[in-house]
Amino acid sequence: MISYILQLKDRHNGNVLIDSEGHIVHIDFGFMLSNSPGSVGFEAAPFKLTQEYIEVLGGIGSDDYEDYKKLCKQAFQALRRSADNIIDLVAMMGRDSKMPCYSAGVAQATHNLRQRFQLQLSADEAEQFVETDLIGKSLGSYYTRLYDTFQYRTQGIY
Repeated sequence: MISYILQLKDRHNGNVLIDSEGHIVHIDFGFMLSNSPGSVGFEAAPFKLTQEYIEVLGGIGSDDYEDYKKLCKQAFQALRRSADNIIDLVAMMGRDSKMPCYSAGVAQATHNLRQRFQLQLSADEAEQFVETDLIGKSLGSYYTRLYDTFQYRTQGIY
């Protein structure tokens, strides 16, 4: 969920690692909030959720997949409860920043960030948003596959 909220981009398999206990570890945060590699919007899915990730969970409909969806909903609700603090931190980091993610200005970055929290939705509506708009649009996304193929062919990363 934090990948969606902060719009972490460049999530190819060279930047998403698995530790010895099976935890997913993200590295390389050069593209976030508003910018993307080469200023090209390959990564249109809310976050990276490949078919391989789902297979590890036992497939759609498995108990582990249902637990995953439940945890995503809980994480999104927790992030929403902390939205003001997260937005304030992003705004403070953007002051006088030369980081590309603030190129449109701090106000624009924080406005877009606030929109991603979907604060106008009720808790039940937010859970439906997570399942339909975030997980549903991320699951096996064509754009994710396209970006992974691009990374493989240009960088040898698969």
